[in-house]
Amino acid sequence: MLSRTQIKPLMKKLAIKEEKNAVLFLARLEGWIKSNGNTKTSLAKGINTILEDIHKREIQKAKELKKINLEGIKHPYLKKYGKEIIELHQQGWGVRRIQKWLWEAHKAKISHSSIHRFLKQQKSLLEA
Repeated sequence: MLSRTQIKPLMKKLAIKEEKNAVLFLARLEGWIKSNGNTKTSLAKGINTILEDIHKREIQKAKELKKINLEGIKHPYLKKYGKEIIELHQQGWGVRRIQKWLWEAHKAKISHSSIHRFLKQQKSLLEA
């Protein structure tokens, strides 16, 4: 697997916004090569197909992020990680577990009560 310094230029060249999508692209391309061979046309078709899918996902994620109600939220980490907090809560994670995960994954210190209020404010997203 490529290191972080090798993935960043790849992300720029392919217009991929998130690092995890670049890693996903590499994994899917490897699977495509194994199943369809290593010819020029096969590679070109595989790259185009995978990139279209990744760009569609990024556009969809951007649209979903616009739906999050950030009105009245002053905490910078809640604004930054709001989408992840909602996704984890929809997977059944509790507020304290989300708080611990944010600290371990991002070193973001957010009180459980702030996370709870944020989730309460986002009721329309949680019910859908």
